[in-house]
Amino acid sequence: MSTSPRWRRLRALAQVGAELGHAPRLVIVAACLVLGLMYCTNDDMGGDPNSPRGDGRYRPVLARGDGHMLYLMSRSLVFDQDLVFDNDLARFGDPWTQARTKTGRKGIPHPIGPALIWAPMLATAQGGAVVANAGGADIQLHGYTLWHQRIVFASSVLFACLAVVLGVWVFRKQVGGTWAPAWAAVAVLLGTSVTYYAAYMPSYSHAMDAGTAAMFLGFWAISVGDFRWRRWWWLGALLGLASLVRTQELGLGVVVAVEVLALMWVTPSGARSPWRWRAGVIGRGLLVAGVALVALIPQFVAWDAVYGTWTGLPQGPNYTRPSYPMVAELLFASRNGWFSTTPIAYAGVLGLVVLAVAGTRLTQRARLVALGLLAAVAIQVYANSIILDWWGQASYGARRLCSMTLPLVVGLATLIHVLGRAAARLRAPRLVWHAAAVMILGWFVIWNLGWVTRFKSGRAPERRAGRICCKDVPAPLAAIARPVYRTVGNPFALPASAVLSIRYGLPLQRWDDVVGEYPWMPPIDHTRESIRGQGANWDLGGGGATPYLLGGIGPPRPGPGRAVRWTTARVGAVLVPNLVPTPQRLTWWVAPNAAEGAAPVPIIVRWNGRVVVRTTLAPVSPTRTIEWTIQGDVGLNELSIEAAVSAPMGVAGEFVPPGPAGVAIGALRFTGI
Repeated sequence: MSTSPRWRRLRALAQVGAELGHAPRLVIVAACLVLGLMYCTNDDMGGDPNSPRGDGRYRPVLARGDGHMLYLMSRSLVFDQDLVFDNDLARFGDPWTQARTKTGRKGIPHPIGPALIWAPMLATAQGGAVVANAGGADIQLHGYTLWHQRIVFASSVLFACLAVVLGVWVFRKQVGGTWAPAWAAVAVLLGTSVTYYAAYMPSYSHAMDAGTAAMFLGFWAISVGDFRWRRWWWLGALLGLASLVRTQELGLGVVVAVEVLALMWVTPSGARSPWRWRAGVIGRGLLVAGVALVALIPQFVAWDAVYGTWTGLPQGPNYTRPSYPMVAELLFASRNGWFSTTPIAYAGVLGLVVLAVAGTRLTQRARLVALGLLAAVAIQVYANSIILDWWGQASYGARRLCSMTLPLVVGLATLIHVLGRAAARLRAPRLVWHAAAVMILGWFVIWNLGWVTRFKSGRAPERRAGRICCKDVPAPLAAIARPVYRTVGNPFALPASAVLSIRYGLPLQRWDDVVGEYPWMPPIDHTRESIRGQGANWDLGGGGATPYLLGGIGPPRPGPGRAVRWTTARVGAVLVPNLVPTPQRLTWWVAPNAAEGAAPVPIIVRWNGRVVVRTTLAPVSPTRTIEWTIQGDVGLNELSIEAAVSAPMGVAGEFVPPGPAGVAIGALRFTGI
């Protein structure tokens, strides 16, 4: 039998499976079978299973939205052997009217990796269709059928299961234990966003992203300390593969940087000189980067062929905003926040912190692995928080963080392992501890599956910002969650919700209401073009603005044309969410509380405490707009208006405040400049 390093690692993986134990292995296999069954029952077909595809209309089968585009890329490679998508879009639907690039062809701004990986599967499905048709199956051979897509997208289930199994392997190699990694694998596989993207939206690349990222991170974690050149070459190749699936995975190379820094601190006793050792370490790190870039050549070629350049993102220069990360929103918002909507992810990251702290009591290697995985999580959180739509549009949870599936398994297994050892020291029976683990993890798995199944068969998983508990939750779970939510809000939105509460004196639940919705969401073309002259109105006089009020502003009242609000204290304030970092002009409708002939009303408007308008409202011109400019104020901003409060006198006879009031306020307009 071969004794090559590759075969030795495969035998090591098999040995880990054997050491894991029969029952834990069955638990993991059962979870994968559940996911596979969910996939097999996914009968999307766009609500129209009978109409033939290929007549120019967008009729989804299993591929929808971005998945439709990714699948057409693979179809073009297999059936046409090119990257000209015009005919594919014309035949199978162009739901978003893809823009033409400077090459004259239509562009699809997605990575080439998924199309390349699916291509052999699609070719196999086509060959199977030809054979089946010889027996009278009557499968259309244009490639956009349930037969083809069912075979191709089964890979999403396999990639998701691969990711959690590799996580189990890493934990077994670094820490040990049997049941802890098994329960962690099940919880992550069925309790996070990867569940949805493997079973019910398998045409998206996120399950594949989880698998390829786990291949790189897993290989790195089990081979930490191996100084042989070929190990570093393989690291570069696997990093390149993951980056072909999603370009942001280049950031996973941070684990190599962590190892390089650690190796440079310690010179082995057999090294000839510290400087030669450090040069060798740096050289190996550069090898990883170089091989990864070489592996990305297919992506550069594809971008150049479709967009006429391989530099810059196809989505445009405004797609990311590196100086304005929205980390708190990405992690804790009720609108697809990673921690708030999938708490298993919260526990997994906390477990990595525990492993990094406790690693010294295990091995230095375990601690290094934990630090590397935490660095990978941090860089991925940052990379996704700077994207314009950090919530992922029609997304189930933080879909772009499915790549962190392996770190979550390792971290959650650590947490279960540590708590299990604590229970053992308290002489709790093993059966009791297993029951507790199943009940706690099962609660969140059931919660996740309850949400996931609501979006079966192609239903868009759009979850707007708002109270996250509990009207759409199964009764037994809601009965537990409701009193908790009434007391502390969403506990998995802490500490972000507490910071907002302390800063503005708001209830903890208000975080869910005000974070994640924006008065102006620029059109998607904003990522490629300027938003100069574009804009939107936010009706501060309407009821939709109520959660954003901080105080000193009354309820909606009838006004000229639409409802307005009156300031009821000398200073009235409101929170204003903003998504766009580029310059904007804000225009606010205001009116004095005075009859014609009364004294002018001086007002002061502040934006985040800075005076932006100081003017006087003349009663002879009872309504007017005030303007100021902002730039870079991404997130929640405090807008306040200061004016004297007096008895109601009307505004030129048009409308009257309900009692002592200052000024009337109405719509706030955002305009790009």
